[in-house]
Amino acid sequence: MTKIFRKIRQSSLSEGKTRAYLKYAIGEIILVVIGILIALQINNWNQNKYLKKDELKILKSIQESIKINTIEFNQVLNAQIRRNESLREVIFIDVSDQKLSSLDSLITVNVKNHTFYPSTGIYNSMINSGKIELISNDSLKNKISKLYDRVKDYQESEEEVTAYTKEHLEKYFINNYNINPEVLAKIRKRTEKEKNRDYISYVKIFNSQEVRNMYILLLNKMSDVITKGENLKSEYHNLITNLKNEIEKKG
Repeated sequence: MTKIFRKIRQSSLSEGKTRAYLKYAIGEIILVVIGILIALQINNWNQNKYLKKDELKILKSIQESIKINTIEFNQVLNAQIRRNESLREVIFIDVSDQKLSSLDSLITVNVKNHTFYPSTGIYNSMINSGKIELISNDSLKNKISKLYDRVKDYQESEEEVTAYTKEHLEKYFINNYNINPEVLAKIRKRTEKEKNRDYISYVKIFNSQEVRNMYILLLNKMSDVITKGENLKSEYHNLITNLKNEIEKKG
């Protein structure tokens, strides 16, 4: 088409038809501009296509990472709930009515700390590379960012419980706990003499006002862990649903 315009333009110039020349020259310019616009449009279309593929890939990676983290988190939260129930037993039941095996279990669960260590490699990689901006759904992008802030907040509460347990309960039991480790590890059974001695030791420890005070303070800290944990569990569930819907829409 531009060759035709060029021939007509040259013919017009040779014949001295200036107005006709200008018309054809303008037509040629318009064609060139249209060609450039079409090329840009095709380029933008291809670029958007690649960006959508990258976005879908990122969404799927985040979804998989969060699913794995959710499984681990549920296990940790369930362990925290069991520990919390165990602490409450010491405060609100008469330990003298419990079997020796139950008291063994109580003290083991009472001092066992649990910590959630989620995988954040994919998220950190997205942040560092700036690829998180490829997520076009701003609401979803904000939820992903806020989730990792919530996780940090939850971990801080866990760390507070762990630090308190090590500083107070563990030190107290080390100084006052005299039950044979082989018995607790179930390497061997107790002798009758050990049964009587250990039972008296348990009742004395759990009825100690010092221990009860430590348990009450620890229960307060555990309450914060459980509350934040339940909220975080709900956020994990909602985000997985949102990611699933977004992936289906983009796919």
